[in-house]
Amino acid sequence: MTSVTDPTPSSSGSLSSEKRSVVIIGGGLAGLAAAGELLATPGHFDVTLLEAKRTMGGRAGSFSDPATGNAVDYCQHVAMGCCTNFLGLLDRYGLKDRMKCYSSLTFLHPDHPPSRFAPSSWMPAPLHLAGAIGSLRYLTTKQKWHVRWGIWQMMRSDSNQMEGQVAATWLASHGQDKETIAAFWDVVLVSALGERTDRVSMLAAHKVFMDGFAAARGASDVWVPTRPLSELIGRDLAGAIGEQGSAMIHGCCVNRILPPTNQQSPQVVAADGRAFGASDVIVAVPWFRIESLLADSPIAESTSSQSQWTAIPASPITGIHLWFDRPITTLPHAVMVGTKSQWLFREPLERTDTTDSASSTQPTHYYQVVISASHDLGDQSREALVAEVITELRHAFDGARSAVLIASRVVTDPRSVFSVRPEVEKARPPARTALPWLHLAGDWTSTGWPATMEGAVISGILAASNVMQRYGLPAGEVDGGLKRGWLARRMIRRSTQLPRR
Repeated sequence: MTSVTDPTPSSSGSLSSEKRSVVIIGGGLAGLAAAGELLATPGHFDVTLLEAKRTMGGRAGSFSDPATGNAVDYCQHVAMGCCTNFLGLLDRYGLKDRMKCYSSLTFLHPDHPPSRFAPSSWMPAPLHLAGAIGSLRYLTTKQKWHVRWGIWQMMRSDSNQMEGQVAATWLASHGQDKETIAAFWDVVLVSALGERTDRVSMLAAHKVFMDGFAAARGASDVWVPTRPLSELIGRDLAGAIGEQGSAMIHGCCVNRILPPTNQQSPQVVAADGRAFGASDVIVAVPWFRIESLLADSPIAESTSSQSQWTAIPASPITGIHLWFDRPITTLPHAVMVGTKSQWLFREPLERTDTTDSASSTQPTHYYQVVISASHDLGDQSREALVAEVITELRHAFDGARSAVLIASRVVTDPRSVFSVRPEVEKARPPARTALPWLHLAGDWTSTGWPATMEGAVISGILAASNVMQRYGLPAGEVDGGLKRGWLARRMIRRSTQLPRR
């Protein structure tokens, strides 16, 4: 075992060196956010970030299209205007302009005309939603009143009373029939939470509708990357944080964490034998990786909940990548209702026309269909799934009827997000562990948010703040979100669902 860094503890238990050495395991958004937060106050920390993959970015990654050579995201990631910590992180490093903001959504139903969901730009929140809900032409008048009543009940309910409840059950007990749940609540919540309403916690659903829609104007804006995630997160954001002083080590698969002894500090041991000593370790890996890092280690006895963490169920998300010989729509994105397809995204990468390397004269036009909570797709062949999606697109878009499909690819991540069920909400751990030098990060920890890029960034801030507090430094603060206006503060009961340090 080769020791790469091994700071020597002083007799008081603190490091004799002026700078503390922090090792972060995992180069996704959580790890990057933690590194950025630690380095925001220069001179206090030496940060080393270890990532098993060849590039940073974690699950926010891309693959190379063999036909065009372009990077294509495995699954389209978007943020909402309420994701102030994620957008703030990008803004800090001058990268927010690589996200494009859309203030309206187009809903498409096979049996109804298109609907434009656009909250009022002049009505105060939460009244700004009334007209937007009324504009959903596929809902009946009765269903629109049901939806408004449901949102009103959410605004006036104490979130503590929602603890332990499943969203579908709560909605049904507050005036929402099965048809309305399927037509509206499922459409929004499955996309936002990556799981079905008969499984997700009502606390998570409340978070989506209050913070993501009702609390402030701009909260429901959709922010779409204009660069592949491998570039925006894995290259540009990671590069900017690296320039601050963080050592970025790729292709370093960690397989053990060893606790401190009288002779040395905690050690992070890689599969190739390298050992990284540190005053603190931040573990910013997915929940299903925790147990393997702590197995056969004395640390496991101090983190007895690890088996509970690794038992957190996952929910799959499927991305269907399609290349046509011509445009099928000029819409940047669309919400698809009453179909297997849930979202359609047109390539937002400022290169709508690319050239197929196999035929320099044939342009290709890229689109991605996203299906969240795709549990039921397992028995369907990829060919049959693509054919069904193409049929749905040809029904929705005139341009698709004459378009020729040049290539397709189906990518399903079976563990794309954790399934935010009531029992999972209780199992999510805080950033602080029983060991003062060991900290947790990741969107699956107790952030007060579901499995989102916002939750990942918040978790990194919380973990870094714990490290800073340990050494008497001012802790970083999680942004509290968009400012609520006078009316929203009086109409919406403040949620008590807060992140735990």
